[in-house]
Amino acid sequence: MEYTTEQLCDLAMKLIEEAERKGAKLRLLGGVAVYLSSPQAAARPELSRHYQDLDFAVDKRGSRVLPAVFASQGWEPDRYFNALHGRTRLLFFYQGEIQADVFIEVFEQCHRLEFEPRLGENPATLSLADLLLTKLQIHQLNAKDVKDIYTLLLDHEARAHGGADQINLDTITSLAGQDWGWYTTLHDNLEFLDQSVEKYVDGQDSAQVHSRVEELRRAIENTPKSLRWQMRSRIGKRMLWYDEPEEVRI
Repeated sequence: MEYTTEQLCDLAMKLIEEAERKGAKLRLLGGVAVYLSSPQAAARPELSRHYQDLDFAVDKRGSRVLPAVFASQGWEPDRYFNALHGRTRLLFFYQGEIQADVFIEVFEQCHRLEFEPRLGENPATLSLADLLLTKLQIHQLNAKDVKDIYTLLLDHEARAHGGADQINLDTITSLAGQDWGWYTTLHDNLEFLDQSVEKYVDGQDSAQVHSRVEELRRAIENTPKSLRWQMRSRIGKRMLWYDEPEEVRI
């Protein structure tokens, strides 16, 4: 059975609400989170895409109740994976078709993102800055990632001390100023995104995306860099600055 985006959103919201009742902060990330955060841009034909699975973030304390939360909504755990990786990630399946991947306290793929301090900022998803960072941290962006990034940038402006409906630049610059690896991936991806805009959007939308990409670029360039950042920059790309994430789909 193929599930619609609306059905996936409904499944996700039931899990989030049940987790909240049990004292856990469960929040969406990934494509469905982008869809919920930016419904107008996500509905555009040039940026729309098919969603298959769900991705979540949860606080460490709340992760203890997740097996009961998912079981109450008809989900089955991947017992082997959860026994092996349960301190940092959990996997669940719905009717053997939909996979839910849950990151505990930290999102760690090509780069490490500690989201827990900001987990309660939005009621259903990670903060907009964290959502954007989970995409911008990818070393090699694919078309789905690019669409998600442009979707977020079309519907939301970036501002220092940004509110719930804005991309908080402080979250992004704090990483870029402390971690040379993060900065380098952000720099490279923003350059690529700026060059690729017209492949996805045009006219006034294109100008807006260019402007917001440039704003992000200026922010990470102008933020003060730590001593650790400066020392790592001397090595440069002679040493790998990102991790290769493992594929967990079963």
